[in-house]
Amino acid sequence: MNKRQLGKTDIKISEVGLGTWQLSGDVWRKKTEAEYIQAIEVALDSDINYLDTALDYGNGYCERVIGKALQGHSSVVISSKIPPQCDDWSPKPQSKIEDYFSPDWIVNRCETSLKNLQRECIDILFLHTWNVAWGHCTEWYEAMVKLQEQGKIRAIGISVGDRRASEANSHIEAGRLDVVQTVYNILEQEPEYTLFPMAQKHQVGIIARCPFSSGALVSNWTASHQFPEGDWRGLWTADDWLAKQVEMVEQIKPIAQNTDLSMSALALKYILNHPTVTSVIPGSSRAEHIRSNVSVAALPNLPQNILEKLQQLWLDGKVHGTYNGGA
Repeated sequence: MNKRQLGKTDIKISEVGLGTWQLSGDVWRKKTEAEYIQAIEVALDSDINYLDTALDYGNGYCERVIGKALQGHSSVVISSKIPPQCDDWSPKPQSKIEDYFSPDWIVNRCETSLKNLQRECIDILFLHTWNVAWGHCTEWYEAMVKLQEQGKIRAIGISVGDRRASEANSHIEAGRLDVVQTVYNILEQEPEYTLFPMAQKHQVGIIARCPFSSGALVSNWTASHQFPEGDWRGLWTADDWLAKQVEMVEQIKPIAQNTDLSMSALALKYILNHPTVTSVIPGSSRAEHIRSNVSVAALPNLPQNILEKLQQLWLDGKVHGTYNGGA
């Protein structure tokens, strides 16, 4: 699989990585640890060299599973994320950064992740949410730089909020970020206009999450679909979320039918078609899904007419994102 350069760092990662939230077992259908480890092994055998995780996934459980699975695989690139210390994932404009990411918290949580992952260094460390009002704050950055100087992290990143792709642009412009993780998919194309130009200008890597819009693009849902008990999509989303997702996907299906691609392949190729994207991280704990996602990397870019049709849907407001948070 093609490896892409992560911005101006010396890190190269597979253009299809593995998102691991589904390995946490907390708000997804739970499997055994052996099944989770098998999923990681399938990813490695399929030439994936990049895994994304977070300390909050299963309260450290996901990191510990990865740490166990990657013994003897020190060259695999890992990113993890520091949760906000106040456990609020959507900071308001008046929110104070010291309540979310104080320097001591950043250092403490990094040490915990290193222990969970059984590593001396985390390749990419993200803050797991952000607030555009913190554009003038630098204490968080100084703490990350110290971790970098100590050899505990390699690259500094922010995972921006859903539908808030540009909220860390001031720190990109100031040269403080190596990488940004954002929601980007056929249904949510805003980053192409609000984030990617700034990232390109300053050579910042982009990790695209939620390529399948939390499963909507690859599932045959109807507006009356019932999610399994405990599934976050049935708990955290607005009452009209599912209906809106189904409505938007119906706009995509006729375009997909004019290609030889499955909906999953179309979704991934749309993302990888953009040169600013370093890697896309579909989440899965199933071997067949991981192999299928990896196989898309070998396919040619989307024809220009197909790409333009998908882009026009967003420009016309026929697809418009809505809340995301998963694979």
